[in-house]
Amino acid sequence: MINLQTLDFHLSNFEESNRCFNDEEKFGILYGMTTLEEHINKEIYLWGKIEGLEYDYYITYYFNQENFFPKKKFYYCRNDYVFHEMLKGNDDFIENMERKLPFTFFSGYPQKIFYSKDKTKGLKKKVINGGDSNDDSDNNDNSDGNDNSDGNDNSDDNNNSDDNNNSDDNDNSDDNDNSDDNNNSDDNNNSDEHSNDGDDKIKSTSYTTKEKKKSQRNNIYNDKNTDIKKKKYEKQNITELDRLSYTVRKIDEEAFIIPYNSIRITNNLEMKFCNFTGFNILDALKLTSWVHFRYPKNLTYDKIKNYNSFFLNNFLDSIKSDIPSNIWNIKINKQLNKISILNALYPGYIFYHMLNTPFYASLYIGTGVSNYDLPFLLP
Repeated sequence: MINLQTLDFHLSNFEESNRCFNDEEKFGILYGMTTLEEHINKEIYLWGKIEGLEYDYYITYYFNQENFFPKKKFYYCRNDYVFHEMLKGNDDFIENMERKLPFTFFSGYPQKIFYSKDKTKGLKKKVINGGDSNDDSDNNDNSDGNDNSDGNDNSDDNNNSDDNNNSDDNDNSDDNDNSDDNNNSDDNNNSDEHSNDGDDKIKSTSYTTKEKKKSQRNNIYNDKNTDIKKKKYEKQNITELDRLSYTVRKIDEEAFIIPYNSIRITNNLEMKFCNFTGFNILDALKLTSWVHFRYPKNLTYDKIKNYNSFFLNNFLDSIKSDIPSNIWNIKINKQLNKISILNALYPGYIFYHMLNTPFYASLYIGTGVSNYDLPFLLP
């Protein structure tokens, strides 16, 4: 890890791998790290550089020891070498945008809009069913009223005709019987019509009340959805700084490595850096000797607690378990005293270790764009 005391030493060792800064950048980074360290009273480490089309971003960090696993707090600066805090954005949305725009380079302007979406675009229009349901209910009521009035008129006409028949045919008993039968049948029909009309009234009133309640619920639901989606779309203006924060943390999680025995968990369940003495050439060439410096994916509190050993130094994720595992390339120099580890997914990343010494460091100098053609390049 590259701090202020070891800055010149580590940067000189990276020059052999064509990962270096010019003299102006070295002095600027030294000045910026010194100022930031005095300001926040934390030990500052150099992470690397994200190259932009107009300006470059220089990235530093410090360790936040408040949690169980030390978390990196990142800062960035441009050519003024005044570091600013790098906040976390909407990573899920930025990841989706990265898939749609995979080969987009950084410009060097933090407040530049990387992706903007119209706040009203895609919002569902508010649907108001109250007026429609009221109109329907009024129409139903009017139609029912008309039906009832028609039924009453028919019943009156039938009664009048029956009375006339009865008055004209008083002398004939058979006619009287027939007229009585007709009267009974007409009365039954009229009573059935009245009962059916009453049922229709009950059904129509209950139907309209249900429709009104349903329309009110729909209005409330649509109002809530509209407010939620408005807030969601207001946050979907992604700046280049948001994308920079996402890119740096993604590269740090997937590429930055350390020796497996350089960090340990103590008996008090505290994570601390230990005295790393170095690897010999045989151990250094093994992928199992190097682990990701991130919170392990399969580590739980119970697993740590069940270990009987005082120190647990092999709990981080090995780079051998990466898929595909041949994205890592280990090289050794001609003097056989230093190894370099490269990552094919992120070509700007490099790690080096001086054999049989405690010196090692990581650095990233690149565009921040991953190698999307990697599946076609691997054997």
